[in-house]
Amino acid sequence: MSQPTASINIKLIDSLAQIILSLNQEERELLAQKVQSSLLNSEEIKYKLEVLKRDLAVGAEQLKTGDYTEYNDSSLPSLLETIKKRGKQRL
Repeated sequence: MSQPTASINIKLIDSLAQIILSLNQEERELLAQKVQSSLLNSEEIKYKLEVLKRDLAVGAEQLKTGDYTEYNDSSLPSLLETIKKRGKQRL
């Protein structure tokens, strides 16, 4: 079953190569820019994922050590207002 998939991929690669070879110089440069941009986006995603993992680890450690604030129905509205103000300041 894996054999047909391999031949399909080879046909696809051959077709893509023919298309690329048929491009003029300007089209090839545009394609190269798109590919490069895609690679940069991939690196950015990897970086953001690593940052997120670190932030989650910090948060988990804070929970373990009790370094957090609990909110209830009466204190939650002031927290929401504070978050809104910070968001508006960033804009």
